[in-house]
Amino acid sequence: MKTIYTFIFFLLCSTPLFSQIEFEEMDFKKFYKVGENKEIFMPLGKISFADSVISFKEGSPKALKEFADPKNCLGETDFVRYLEPNYVSIGCGGELVVQFKDNGFIDIDGPDLYFFEIGPSVEAFEVHISEDGKTWYPVGDTHGGSSYVDIASAEKEINYKRIYYYIKIKDLHFFCRGPTPGADIDAIATIAGVLKIDLQANLLFDTDKYNLKETAKSALDSLKNGLGQIPKAEIIIEGHTDADGSDEYNQTLSKNRAESVKNHLEKTLKEVGEYTFETKFYGEEKPISDNTTTQGKQQNRRVEIVVIPDEEFYKPPKKK
Repeated sequence: MKTIYTFIFFLLCSTPLFSQIEFEEMDFKKFYKVGENKEIFMPLGKISFADSVISFKEGSPKALKEFADPKNCLGETDFVRYLEPNYVSIGCGGELVVQFKDNGFIDIDGPDLYFFEIGPSVEAFEVHISEDGKTWYPVGDTHGGSSYVDIASAEKEINYKRIYYYIKIKDLHFFCRGPTPGADIDAIATIAGVLKIDLQANLLFDTDKYNLKETAKSALDSLKNGLGQIPKAEIIIEGHTDADGSDEYNQTLSKNRAESVKNHLEKTLKEVGEYTFETKFYGEEKPISDNTTTQGKQQNRRVEIVVIPDEEFYKPPKKK
């Protein structure tokens, strides 16, 4: 069963006008086939999969060159057969770090991640996760042949829900022979995925202002068709700025901008579903780009919307 809907993204063009330049279908609640008889349910569908490679350290011995492209672990699983090089073999003792950009993941009851590890041998590897790509939390390994990982061990001794965006895997020297030594990874996906939407501030606001533009209201209104497919959720709106201006000014500006987006979404989604809203404001504390360049500053001026579905969303639908 497929639930398909469309998010409309708006980006700032080279002219002063905004233009709608991309429509992307989001295919949620999707099953992926593994082997002959097994299927894996991904609540966020194709959004569930890793988006970019942060680092890759080949092990020793390393795989043949055609099997050593780390980008082959990104996106939806596309494994066909072992000797087709559409996956990455990280080598014996190798290490791979990936990032999720349009989604993150949390701890839910049961497994939270799934690794599409393929090949004639199922090689074990350690798994670490991170919120920011700097501080890492170990969550165990895949000894025993299971590709499911529960991240509950990373949640000990905290009283809030972490959202993670990075995964690091380290091969455990389980199988170090042949053309593809080490773990063979076709895809990495979040079962406990949360949706993340980034909006550039210059889409939403005039310079140094926090009242929403009319074009911004249209962009935010377009989200309701998609969010209607997640009828119950917690929605977090985060405000961010560049490093120009004082810390106090940027904190206040990011707070006011986050509140403006929240207020509009509350009205827009009032009749769509059951949502709770929270705002966070960081000023210049969490840059995602270089604050010394014009382009970097533009990227840092943003509002991030994180949608954490209710636990019912993660349950597989009954097949007809």
